[in-house]
Amino acid sequence: MNTKPFFAQIHLLLMSPCPKTKIQGTKALYHAFLVEPQLSDDDYPVMDVIVAGNPSCVEMVDPKLVKRRSVQSELGKAALIHAILHIEYNAINIALDALYRFRNMPLDYYHDWLKVAAEEAYHYHLLEQYLAQLGYQYGDFPAHGGLWEMVQKTGYDVLVRMALVPRLLEARGLDVTPEIAKRLKAAGDEKAYEILQIIFHDELGHVAVGNRWYHYLCEQRGLDPLDTFARLLEKHAPTYLRRPFGIEARRKAGFQEDELDLIMQLTEV
Repeated sequence: MNTKPFFAQIHLLLMSPCPKTKIQGTKALYHAFLVEPQLSDDDYPVMDVIVAGNPSCVEMVDPKLVKRRSVQSELGKAALIHAILHIEYNAINIALDALYRFRNMPLDYYHDWLKVAAEEAYHYHLLEQYLAQLGYQYGDFPAHGGLWEMVQKTGYDVLVRMALVPRLLEARGLDVTPEIAKRLKAAGDEKAYEILQIIFHDELGHVAVGNRWYHYLCEQRGLDPLDTFARLLEKHAPTYLRRPFGIEARRKAGFQEDELDLIMQLTEV
C-alpha cells in the first residue's frame, strides 16, 4: 500500500499533466482509501493551484473559438467526443481539487469526492478508447478552460465550491447530456450513446454529492440554502443559468423544489 501522505498524493495527481498517470493513480488511491479510510496528513500545506496538470498536446483556446460540428460526419462526431473527453478530464481535476484544497471536512467528504474522481477517470478512459477507435486522440482538436475558471472563482470557500461547481457546472450535464445522447443514437452511434448513458447515470450521483455537502455546510453555518445559492449565483455566475433544464434529473440528484423554482424564475424571459 502506498504510504505517501494522502494530500500529497492528491496534489501529485492534480498537478500531473499525464492522463494515464492521473487515471491510474486516482483509481489506486480510491481503492486504497476504501481499504483504509483515513487522512494521514491534515497539516500538509495547501498551495494555490492556478492551473491543474494538463497535457501539453491540448491547444487551449477561447470558448468562442471551439467550433460546433454536425454528428452526421465522422469528423464532427470525433470533435464532439473530444469535447466531452476534455470535460471529463477537467472533471477529474475538479474532483481532485475539491479533495486537496478543502481540509477539516468529515471523512465521508473525502470518500465522496474520491469516488467522484475515480468515476470521472473511468469516463475519461471510456471516451479515450472510443475516440481512438474513430482514429483520433486527445489533443487532436482545440479545447477551452471555461470549467476551471469557476474552480478558481470558488477556491476560497468549500461552501461556495459545493454551491456552484457540482450544482451549477455538473448539473448542466444533467440538462444537456440526454439530448446529445439522442443525437448520437439517431446518427447510428450506439457505442457513444451507451457511454453517455453511463456518464449521465454517474453524474446524477456527482450532483447529489454536491447537494449533500452544500446543504450540510449551510446547516453548519446557520445559512438559508436558497438565499445563499441566489446570492452566490449573482456574485459569481449571474448569466450562467440557461434553459432547458432537466428538472426530473435534477430532482433525482437532490435539488429541492424551491431550488428548482428559483432557477426557473431566474431564467424567465
